[in-house]
Amino acid sequence: MCDSRPTRQSSCQPSPRFTRRMLAKAGAGFAAALAFQGKPQPFTTTIAQGETTRAGEWAPPESVGGETGELQFRADFPFRAIAPHWSAGTGVNAAVEISLSTDGQSFSAPRIVGPGNVDAGPTDRDGRTFGQLMMTDWAEFVRYRCLDANGNEINLPGLAFSYIDATNGPTLSDIEAPSYGGTLSRPPVITRAQWGAPLAYGGGDDGQWQWTPEYRQVEHIIIHHSETQNFRDPMVEIRSIHYYHAVVREWGDIGYNYLVDFLGNVFEGRTGGDNVVGGHAFQYAYGSSGICSMGSFSLETSTPEALGSLVWITAWTGRYLDPLGRNDFHETPNLPTICGHRDVNDSSCPGDSLWADLNYIRGGVAAVIAGAYDIIPDVSYGPGDVIQVSTANANFRSRPGTDGAIQATLALGTILTIVEGPTTNDGYTWYRAAGLQTAGWLSTSVVTPSSAPPPARDFEDGDQVEIAINLLNIRSEPGLYGAIVARMANGDTANVVGDPVVSGGTTWVRIDSALGTGWAASQYLAPSGRAAISASFAIGDQVQVDTSALRLRTDASTGAGVVATLSQGARGIVTDGPRRSTGNTWLQLQTDAGSGWVAQQYLAEPRDIATPTPDGRFSVGEDVVVDTDALNLRASPGRNGRVVTVLWTGTSASILDGPVFADRSVWYEVSASGLTGWVVDEFLALQGGGTTSVSGFEPGTAIEVTTDEVNLRRSAALSGQVVAVLYSGETGSVTGDSVQQDGYTWVEARFGGNTGWIATSFIGRTSGAPGYNGSVRVGSEVRVTSDGLNIRSTPSLSGRVLWQASDGDVLSVTDGAVQADG
Repeated sequence: MCDSRPTRQSSCQPSPRFTRRMLAKAGAGFAAALAFQGKPQPFTTTIAQGETTRAGEWAPPESVGGETGELQFRADFPFRAIAPHWSAGTGVNAAVEISLSTDGQSFSAPRIVGPGNVDAGPTDRDGRTFGQLMMTDWAEFVRYRCLDANGNEINLPGLAFSYIDATNGPTLSDIEAPSYGGTLSRPPVITRAQWGAPLAYGGGDDGQWQWTPEYRQVEHIIIHHSETQNFRDPMVEIRSIHYYHAVVREWGDIGYNYLVDFLGNVFEGRTGGDNVVGGHAFQYAYGSSGICSMGSFSLETSTPEALGSLVWITAWTGRYLDPLGRNDFHETPNLPTICGHRDVNDSSCPGDSLWADLNYIRGGVAAVIAGAYDIIPDVSYGPGDVIQVSTANANFRSRPGTDGAIQATLALGTILTIVEGPTTNDGYTWYRAAGLQTAGWLSTSVVTPSSAPPPARDFEDGDQVEIAINLLNIRSEPGLYGAIVARMANGDTANVVGDPVVSGGTTWVRIDSALGTGWAASQYLAPSGRAAISASFAIGDQVQVDTSALRLRTDASTGAGVVATLSQGARGIVTDGPRRSTGNTWLQLQTDAGSGWVAQQYLAEPRDIATPTPDGRFSVGEDVVVDTDALNLRASPGRNGRVVTVLWTGTSASILDGPVFADRSVWYEVSASGLTGWVVDEFLALQGGGTTSVSGFEPGTAIEVTTDEVNLRRSAALSGQVVAVLYSGETGSVTGDSVQQDGYTWVEARFGGNTGWIATSFIGRTSGAPGYNGSVRVGSEVRVTSDGLNIRSTPSLSGRVLWQASDGDVLSVTDGAVQADG
């Protein structure tokens, strides 16, 4: 390892975790503010607001899944924050155990989320009990169970989950760095407009209208922590906290007066200015300023940068107070002027570690107010500065700390550019930097300043590139103001389209990937896996499945939805690819179960394949409708035919000619949208509510639900009465023909004891029969054919998960079979 830990100097006195430099930074800002008492002039920004913060809410359907046990749902979109809440007057001592996943297969370790008393704000919406906000990496699937104070499973009436994606909006790099100068009347603070408060209200900052400001003279400073995970994107976190307070809990605004991140940035909180009453300690918010350090500091320590900025903003906010004094305050006698949330409310906030630092903070504030610290130069590097690696085998890490995963090992002399920082952790000062092929965090002990030009990342039309950062925003326009249209993970591949464009000092490249087309910052792209992706099969090749159960997915990603599960020996034709994504090489196949993407390592060359014969589903003159999101209309039958246009879901067309077999698919010539061309038959359905058998979903076909909360309806329409709510993995069988209605193709199907109509968009074919066939008996040994199979305490989806079996595990049957939950 090469993080080059610096030598520690011995001292006979206890040493605070923030340094003299940090106190000097606080003193500098404070001294400048006191010296120039002019009109407030916050530092400038050139950002534009994005769209809005996205949020959704999910509640369990009535009479589905039982009252207790481990349950699961899928959000409407990927999110970065989530919190449970439940009905008033119940479960005040309850908690919810939550595990999260991007793909519904691999889940995070469970976390216990209790009531969010740490916030201690105004009355909550409908008097409900709201859980603590949980920040996370990207997630879409949620597994949960409800617990009482003793860890026993319980039912929580009115349980619901609110989830938030606050990634749209400004980033730290959008904000110009402040300087200490004669125009400041207070220490520089990132304003509400700069961090994106208006995004919670749909465009305008309505904080003062949604929650009318009240004012009290500040007598005490109350320190908090947000009790969210450490080292998260601070702009996303503050927008998530704000949305949770202002909109979800219906306070109207964020509860804290100021917030501080791990980099030492200070953010404006509650609107209204000095002496405005926040919502952070119930009645103790009247006459106090609530300052929140973003993160959890019960077990981990805060960074010196954060502690220094806590001193800095506390000194300014309490500049007329005695930082070492005590006074009676509300019901609490002899309360320290600077105190923790736990000192006034029944709470563990601000965590044991941060609470233990309060004496250092009080002393630091006193020293800053007294002017005991000289102004000394701040850190050496800023965003855009060029550095070079000064030692061999320097570690490039995923987060600022020695426990961060090593993303790359850098050679001596490697040229990099600073992206953000600094922050201090594990005895090192860390910066995030980008090179030619990757980006990550590294300590200042392994780099030096460089006069070399920044790394040149020049891409041309047609170049294949890969993402060289953990998660990269793909935008609609070349610039930081473009809406985020997709997010790509490290190692994902794309093709460059057209020439680069310079906007805002950044070179932007237009790329086309499995997730669509958009603009990416060139410094986060690298030349892809040595030119071309190696693939064992080409478009048009016939292949067969070479594993017991292979998921056919909607896109080239392990996080994409499952179209169907293919059994050993199932055959298909390669229609697109290869693509590199989520650590696999993917090929698109056309199979009897539908079209989708599979990882190529599970495919083999087939034997004795006969050429299919067109089935003639439609006749010339019939009116049809497009039954997929985007269907290519081609100039000739075959996948090499020029694309005339793209037809979208619900587009009407008329059959002109066909069927014709080409490239292992059946093609029809159609007239649509004033144009003529050829399309694949499986993506068409009869128009006007007529019935037909959909290719792949003929009567008798075994099917499987591919997403959660799918309605089985009494009639083939969105207005049809709901017969049952189905969840991912439930199996059934097609019992009748299909109907086109409301932009969907519907098939009549039976699931358990219920028969009704279901949209084909939410089902796939399954190789197994829908129900027990009697072939497995007590004493038999069986082999698991899929990863993550839940072994439950009872034969029900509500049964507690005892453990998870993996693909290839051999089990012995001891009882059954039992019919339950369909």
